[in-house]
Amino acid sequence: MRRYLLGVESFFGLILAMLIVAIIPGPAVIAVMSVSLVSGFKRGASLTAGLVVADYIFIVLAASGLTALIGAMGDAFRYVNYACALYLVYIGLKLVFHKRLDAHAQPAVVAERSDFVTGLMITLSNPKAILFYVALFPAFVDPARLTLLDVLLIMLSSTLVFGSVNLVYAWLGMCSKSFIKPGKGYLIANRVSGAALIVLGAMIGSKS
Repeated sequence: MRRYLLGVESFFGLILAMLIVAIIPGPAVIAVMSVSLVSGFKRGASLTAGLVVADYIFIVLAASGLTALIGAMGDAFRYVNYACALYLVYIGLKLVFHKRLDAHAQPAVVAERSDFVTGLMITLSNPKAILFYVALFPAFVDPARLTLLDVLLIMLSSTLVFGSVNLVYAWLGMCSKSFIKPGKGYLIANRVSGAALIVLGAMIGSKS
């Protein structure tokens, strides 16, 4: 009896689809780069961890044949979306009105665990993620035939693809800071990142 039912072609097709979706800039990329630019790679990595765990939730639901439930998440997570939007706007305002000019001054944002929760909420409220798992995921795999090993392999692939791509964006965000001149340059960076997070929060809130 075969213990592994996910075909090689389907597997690599799914990975390619994941890679394309991951590379295309969206809410997750904006959030990861903005946080990393201001607060460093570690904060971007913490947010990325939340993004990946949210993908695990989608994978389990999709593998269980509960794609209809994923499609209904727009309503079920409406208040989560609002909370995510308000939180991003809150962080953005903190950055915009942050007055310190030195490179080592940390803006008044919350702990890394909150970055994790933010990443979780961003993916759960992201139409691109919902569309991927509702429309594209079933095109590559048959949920009725997946084994536990298949699901674990898909989760590992999701971690490597979505996780690594967002970590690259986090690294790019962190590296961007080296091009910023001390003094007013850091203040401008804070305001640009803050404005990006405010816009992102508004986008998520308007789609709730």
